[in-house]
Amino acid sequence: MKFPILKKKKLILAAISIAVMAAALAWKIKWDGNQLEVSFYHVESDKILNGFRIVQLSDLHLKEFGEKNRELVERIGKLKPDIIAVTGDMNMVRNDDYHVVLELCGQLTQIADVYYVMGNHEFVDFADRKTEIAKDIEGTGVHLLTNASEKTTVNGSLIEIGGLVNETANYEKRGGKKFMDKFMEDPCFKLLLVHYPEYFLDGIEDLPIDLALCGHTHGGVIRIPFIGGLYAGEQGIFPELTEGMHELGNSTVIVSRGLGNSHKIPRINNKPELVVVDVNWY
Repeated sequence: MKFPILKKKKLILAAISIAVMAAALAWKIKWDGNQLEVSFYHVESDKILNGFRIVQLSDLHLKEFGEKNRELVERIGKLKPDIIAVTGDMNMVRNDDYHVVLELCGQLTQIADVYYVMGNHEFVDFADRKTEIAKDIEGTGVHLLTNASEKTTVNGSLIEIGGLVNETANYEKRGGKKFMDKFMEDPCFKLLLVHYPEYFLDGIEDLPIDLALCGHTHGGVIRIPFIGGLYAGEQGIFPELTEGMHELGNSTVIVSRGLGNSHKIPRINNKPELVVVDVNWY
């Protein structure tokens, strides 16, 4: 009659083991979500006289690394960027309290010139809900690029920085194609900020863009060792573009895994990422 008691003990031990493993996994997910990783890339171009450094932020989704994002700002400052590029979805859609974004932008402008393109979360509020988000972001001193570009000289090198907004399905309808045609007229170094990397699978893959910075995919949310990201909305299961540097058509494209999350599914094996790009002559 000892066997039923033994079986019961094994079941209890199994249940305890599962609970401990689940708690450990939950702790690791939470821990990883606050551990900033910095990824470094090097881009060469004969259009550049002297090198410069870009730090890219993407997909914060109102997350804070320390009070008022102090840890994030300090890390960026130590990287000594010449340009800070923000590739959208720093807020949460239909959330009118985005003081986290404005506080961060204001601090970043004290480090370097900040260029910002809206992602889908900002664009819905700007274009459909008609909120003041674009005006408020610009009020921090940020260069907000909405199907627009600016030329600037960085360390003696002339570059044109453009911001392409909205998803690929509305490329022509929202004025994206008209903007890109104009953007490509000058032969100087082209830096394009575009939230959606999917543009380089279907849309602008044939344009010779010296460097494009993208976000949106959150690194595929769950990253599987030796395989990569599990899922990205527009790309589906096992998406092609979720992180890293890619040579696509005539363009160099870098995709950030982003800093936060907007999904119910947590980021797993997928720490928040800052992207650093050093651009130099050959």
